[in-house]
Amino acid sequence: MKQLITTLPTKVYLSPMDRVQIVGANLSQLDDDFSLIIDVINTSNFEATNFVFAVKFYDAFGKYLFDETIFEFSSPETKVAPHSLHYFDPFVLDERFHTARQVEIRIKSVFFGDKAETVYDPSEQSVFELPLIDPAKQTAMKEFIAPDCITYGENLRTAWRCVCGTTNLRAEFECANCHRNKFYVLNQLTEALINQKIAAALDPNAPLEESIQTQEVKDHIPQTTQIIQKIRTPDKKSFTPRSLKDYLVLFLTLVLVLVSLFFAFHLYKGSGLYQHRQVAKADRLIEEGQFEKAKEVYRSLANNPPEDLSSRQEKLDSLIHSQFHYEMGLKAMDQEDPFSALTYFNKVLPEDLVRYNKAHQYIGNLEHQILKQSKDLLQEGQVDEAVDLLHRLLDILPKSAEGLNLLDNILNEENISPDQRDRLNEIKDLEKIQEEKYKPKTPEEEKRGHLTKKAEDLLHSYQTVVEDQANLRESPSLDAKILHHLPKNSSVYIYETSIEKTDRIWCKVQIQTPEGTMYEGWVSSRILGDQ
Repeated sequence: MKQLITTLPTKVYLSPMDRVQIVGANLSQLDDDFSLIIDVINTSNFEATNFVFAVKFYDAFGKYLFDETIFEFSSPETKVAPHSLHYFDPFVLDERFHTARQVEIRIKSVFFGDKAETVYDPSEQSVFELPLIDPAKQTAMKEFIAPDCITYGENLRTAWRCVCGTTNLRAEFECANCHRNKFYVLNQLTEALINQKIAAALDPNAPLEESIQTQEVKDHIPQTTQIIQKIRTPDKKSFTPRSLKDYLVLFLTLVLVLVSLFFAFHLYKGSGLYQHRQVAKADRLIEEGQFEKAKEVYRSLANNPPEDLSSRQEKLDSLIHSQFHYEMGLKAMDQEDPFSALTYFNKVLPEDLVRYNKAHQYIGNLEHQILKQSKDLLQEGQVDEAVDLLHRLLDILPKSAEGLNLLDNILNEENISPDQRDRLNEIKDLEKIQEEKYKPKTPEEEKRGHLTKKAEDLLHSYQTVVEDQANLRESPSLDAKILHHLPKNSSVYIYETSIEKTDRIWCKVQIQTPEGTMYEGWVSSRILGDQ
């Protein structure tokens, strides 16, 4: 049967904790039939059967078809053995689907052994994009890497993918299916390294037709192999003798070109156009979530900074902290610690758009789970345990409407003891205090709070002077007498800090000049940077 893949990369919903996972799905032209191809892997110890798949279809431009209608495809007779890969018979699609070029797919339900039906909740799953690898390339991977190698090792946002196709929890160091080591897979079996291994398995010095064992592999030699062959077998060219004068002229021409490029580059770096392009590049990197790369761009502007560079760097540092809190929240969820996860997700900033929206989805799910657990404990008569959970929740989310309503409902119960009622009233009073803390602050209060925090961080720390000829003043004021000028890259220790209104932080430092003279005075935090 001739197969021609006509799909774009597939989006699949799954959780690394799912015992059955989709490892391959695409739209293919099989002879005269346009079909949906699905491959799954069973990582459990039980036979899986009665599969139902939920699928949405996109066109070639990434637009939903059929108004986002979900189509279900089932295979009630299929049985997938434990710890095995299974290729489903193609699901033939009718003419309605012939403009489809991409699918979004998940397993809706499945049976394991003789147990009841397992239904997967998409709200507990994440969307992953499957690498698009044609059959000829997979043939080469199985022949030259390993018989069960069907995809590339990949470090994902919240998990990692093994070459056997299994998506594993990020905290797991061994594949749940094939037991390969996580670091071996991510360091040795990524797409680029698999291409290199296939290239190395082929003999680059022999004729191409003799190096490849099968016609399928021959039809899909990785581009890396072609590049390696080209490097190792350069074209033979004849060289005509040149005079010493010719070489001298060529050398001087190259020197002049390099000198011109050097000066042109430095002039360009000092121009407003360079600043504008670098700032735009940093904005694009921040939009893409590549914060560390954006930080490097800002550092490249340190010698000729735009006026708002300092505020941009502060905003970027806030986004980096936001990213850290989001990742720690995901880690806490992996470790089944819902309260730590709530604490971290609650610190994700609104400016961190993608992570903020996802963090609040997680917060909603975790809040619902904790409240359900509290209600279950109340039904079982375990009032103190239910109140403990509710108290911990409200301590993190003092504005939780459902949590506060449940607290009022418990207070209205007649069968609670006086001690429990007193404790509930105490918790309610504490939550009112907490809610006051979260009331919106004026811009001046927010700025003052930010400066206070920064002043605390600077106190008793070593800092580096980032400006040349920085002013050391007699007192913490711009009107104070200048005692000395500090050279750039001087290291100073901060003994004391003082905040001037809401405009500036002053740092008291002590320095010794190369001549041995000691000076003690105040510098603005704006001319300091981390050592």
